[in-house]
Amino acid sequence: MTPAKPFPKLLLALPIVLAICILLLYFRGLTFNPNELNSRLLGQALPEFSAPALQNREFILNSKSIKGPALINIWASWCGACQEEHAELMRIAKEESIQLYGVDYQDEVDAAIRWLDANGNPFIWTMFDGAASLGLPLDVFSLPQTYLVDAKGVIRARHIGKLTHEVWLSMRTSIQ
Repeated sequence: MTPAKPFPKLLLALPIVLAICILLLYFRGLTFNPNELNSRLLGQALPEFSAPALQNREFILNSKSIKGPALINIWASWCGACQEEHAELMRIAKEESIQLYGVDYQDEVDAAIRWLDANGNPFIWTMFDGAASLGLPLDVFSLPQTYLVDAKGVIRARHIGKLTHEVWLSMRTSIQ
């Protein structure tokens, strides 16, 4: 009979090392700001994309019909931060000289239409992207996400998260 191999003491430390790694990742996630990531789209012409209109899915909208200066807001009716930023979008549409375009992302058509009917529609038109096909061309990380496009069709600013008045004021300087 062969003698039993001694249990490696290093394996006893493995759960502690794993717990520390998980905690470090968790705390990194708490401090992560997606707006610190550079977007490949900044300083570039608005990429070509198209999707059906939210109100009439037989009508196809495309990026060429976006006239700047413009805000492109990617939102969904189920998104809490999208609901919180809606008042600021309504204010911008009413008080600022900029066009607002919407992309309803990973949503249900009826829910999105009901939400806009109940809360007001700040957008000139809204694309419906229920299948998230615009996620790659628009670098969608999370919702809401807003792009500022200048008069020449170049993306000048991007914001991931709720669009507040302060965020809008800092974005707006990109085209002035």
